[in-house]
Amino acid sequence: MKRLNQYKFDFFIILGFLLLPLLLFGDVTLGGKTMLPVDNLFQWQPWQSAAASLGVGAPQNGLILDLIIENYAWKQFARETFLAGDIPLWNPYLFAGVPFLAAGQHSMYYPFSVLFLVLPLSAAYGWYTVSQLWLAGVLMYVYGRILGLKRSSAFLAGLTYQGGGFIVVSAAVFPMIVGAVPWLPLLLGCIEKVVQGAKSRGQGQEDNNQQSTFNNQLLTGDTQTLTSTPESPILWIVLGAVGLGMQILAGHIEYTIYTLLVMGLYGAWRLVRVTGWRWEGVKGGIRPFFSLSAMVLIGLMLGSLQLVPLYELADVNFRQESATFDDVRGYAFEERRVLTLLMPNFFGNPAHHEYRDVLNGDMVPFETNYNGQPKTNSEWGLKNYVEGGIYLGILPLFLALLGIWTGWRSGNVRRNQALFFGGLG
Repeated sequence: MKRLNQYKFDFFIILGFLLLPLLLFGDVTLGGKTMLPVDNLFQWQPWQSAAASLGVGAPQNGLILDLIIENYAWKQFARETFLAGDIPLWNPYLFAGVPFLAAGQHSMYYPFSVLFLVLPLSAAYGWYTVSQLWLAGVLMYVYGRILGLKRSSAFLAGLTYQGGGFIVVSAAVFPMIVGAVPWLPLLLGCIEKVVQGAKSRGQGQEDNNQQSTFNNQLLTGDTQTLTSTPESPILWIVLGAVGLGMQILAGHIEYTIYTLLVMGLYGAWRLVRVTGWRWEGVKGGIRPFFSLSAMVLIGLMLGSLQLVPLYELADVNFRQESATFDDVRGYAFEERRVLTLLMPNFFGNPAHHEYRDVLNGDMVPFETNYNGQPKTNSEWGLKNYVEGGIYLGILPLFLALLGIWTGWRSGNVRRNQALFFGGLG
């Protein structure tokens, strides 16, 4: 009971991470509204014929169209199939039929997707988003505490992560992304604990060698109280494997690749730090290396429920080899996009349909662009939202720069952390 009492503040902090998501998405959870952009449907028949009578004009945000014409259709099909007592392996409603569960982005293997089965779909998207933003905050808080941050600092890190521009914008249209992103802090935390355990085992062995004569004169129970017992890595290997499995089942393979890359870089950096940049220290890094390898392997095995059929499906996908390497390189952000790190609306906003006339103060709707072509929003030049959104927020950028600066001025541990995350960014 005493051990539980020391975590009571953490319990309240974990509950506190619900506050920001509910403030951001209160209308679509507690307010009776929906995240589904139904107005986008009125661009096509049969809905288009009723648009005028219902007073529906241009969509509020055409960029989030996929949520209603794609993701909603997936969830509805899966829901109907499961509730009918069947498994949605095959979708007969596209062309002559296509594999369904193998495709992945439906996220139906992801445990949090149970919300789409037990709640009306119009409400499920809001609560799912809140659950994932809450999870992002909690897992970043856990990672901060593992790094030795105070509760207040770790709480601020969690708030910043769960409210970052990228994850909030992704929530508007890509449930599979907002489900995949929260798990990275937990995975980094598990890597950190495995490496820390290896370091403490090395230190513990050194202490034991120095005190072996004295310890041999004591009872076994007394010896255990006088010498530190290194923490077993098994718990963190299991947690990391489950976290990686959940990340995979969330259903966005690109973010799985990004996650594995960051995990690999972080793990390699921490192992190098354990060895002390000396060949003699390599022996101390062997055990954590195999522990981390086991964590990743087990995680991939847990995610293989989705990975294996996805690989088989991708091998026969019509998009295979449809783009050259140069085409893919062309998808990279242009240099001018760096402006949107500070000014997300510099190239316009697809949800802004009016502008204020600076002479008379009236709001004027967008009707045409400079060339006289029809245009109903302010977006120009670049797709700077959804997939193109890189705005994190002023607070995250400020805290990142502050962390790098203070870390550099601190001791070796903080300095190395600042160098790693600064370089990663």
